[in-house]
Amino acid sequence: MTILKKIGFLKFQSPKVIALFVLISILLTGCSGQGERAIDIDLTNRSYTEARSDSPEASNVIYFGFDRRLETKEDVKMYVPLLNYLEKETGYQFKVHVTPVNSSVVEELGQGKIQMAAIGTLGYLQASQNYGAVITVKGLNIEDKDRYKAAIVTRPNSPIKTISDIRGRSFAFGDPASTQGHLIPRIMLSQNGIEISSFKYYQNFASHSEVANEVMSGRFEAGGMQDTLAKSLEAAGLLKIVAVSEEYPSSGIAFAKGVSRDIIYKITQALVKFNPEGEDKIGLYHWERSEMPHGFTHANDEDYNALRNWADKFGLLKKVDGEIK
Repeated sequence: MTILKKIGFLKFQSPKVIALFVLISILLTGCSGQGERAIDIDLTNRSYTEARSDSPEASNVIYFGFDRRLETKEDVKMYVPLLNYLEKETGYQFKVHVTPVNSSVVEELGQGKIQMAAIGTLGYLQASQNYGAVITVKGLNIEDKDRYKAAIVTRPNSPIKTISDIRGRSFAFGDPASTQGHLIPRIMLSQNGIEISSFKYYQNFASHSEVANEVMSGRFEAGGMQDTLAKSLEAAGLLKIVAVSEEYPSSGIAFAKGVSRDIIYKITQALVKFNPEGEDKIGLYHWERSEMPHGFTHANDEDYNALRNWADKFGLLKKVDGEIK
């Protein structure tokens, strides 16, 4: 985000919001990279602390985690206004939790370090099977659909024209728990007779932005990512879309096992009521970049059966030696 765009956004915000966004930018710039540590951000007094090493004791604080999609500081700034809204609607206190690079949102839901999370479908399926997590809402896209797609991309001048052309080349996936960055691209490749064993080499990256950078730089010949980001980059002439997937149930908000039904119900009702295009738009930060730009609708575990079957086929739901494989 350029300085001018930041200024344009901040001039309409209250001093409290400006101070919080400055703090977030400073602390997340300072903890970026492979050594990034877990942190908790307090929405009330605009402070942050190194995250608890163990599960939190019972308290009124609800820790909110998230899958990385953009740069971490941009993700945090996007979710802070949503949590402010939830505090107003529910009366609960929330803290943003930034998961360290050596852990995952799935693991932290299972460990009780976070009570709820904005999580992709594959992450939810892993957290549900291995830790008993539940999902109650899923995102609505710009067409008001509770579905999303993935895209396989390459450089604009690449000779790759179809998915079949990717065989034997290098491929960049998103996070192993990412639906749009990993699971759906795997499905697309498999449907075209390509398994990961046929690649020259492949690697997983922490976010869609990282995948885009790896492909744009030429370090990888193709990659899988969020379709909306892929379309934006193609429109800017930075990437070329090779293929777009069919629609699958979108990501949403999941709760850790042990969170009370009353808390889940109250937060779920507030999320379904959330109107980012109307009365709740003021104060949001680039909510259009989220995977729920038009808010949320109710979700059920059965919605995800087709993707669960694919994930099981690829061995992505198994827990081995404390890690999801």
